[in-house]
Amino acid sequence: MTRVRRALLSCVLAAAILAAAAPGASAQFRPRPWATVNACDPPDAPGSVGIRVSVPNRRDAAQWIRIRIQFFDTQRQAWRVARSVGRSRFTKLSDGGGRVLGGMTFTFTPPEAGSRLKVRGLVDVEWRRGRRVLSDAQVTTRGGHADAADPLLQVSAPFCEIRR
Repeated sequence: MTRVRRALLSCVLAAAILAAAAPGASAQFRPRPWATVNACDPPDAPGSVGIRVSVPNRRDAAQWIRIRIQFFDTQRQAWRVARSVGRSRFTKLSDGGGRVLGGMTFTFTPPEAGSRLKVRGLVDVEWRRGRRVLSDAQVTTRGGHADAADPLLQVSAPFCEIRR
């Protein structure tokens, strides 16, 4: 066998070993759900906070979300769920198929003068087939999802701070 053939055979063998050891395409590309604050105390809706959510398809399962609001407790220096605001039930986004966007707007009584209220979204995501949960995830709002082409994503922030 010539040197060129041996080198070629070695390359082919190495590529085959790497391909067998590499994870499959589905393991390499797993889109994750995300959430962002897309409205924060706008002038036309004082005290309103919008949460936008993107949920990828997963094995043609129905996509369900529950959006809650957390506030930053300055005394405890921790995020806490605001129990008196918003939904505590899951809402079906779609029967599956593709990435689905959804969201919700929460309205707060603006804080007193000289005060502030810092909030973010906490989203529970479930992919279901019938009543069975196939997989789930929990995400908090993050920035970096603004899209000039989407009128509901002109703003993308990790949290909203309402000051008076």
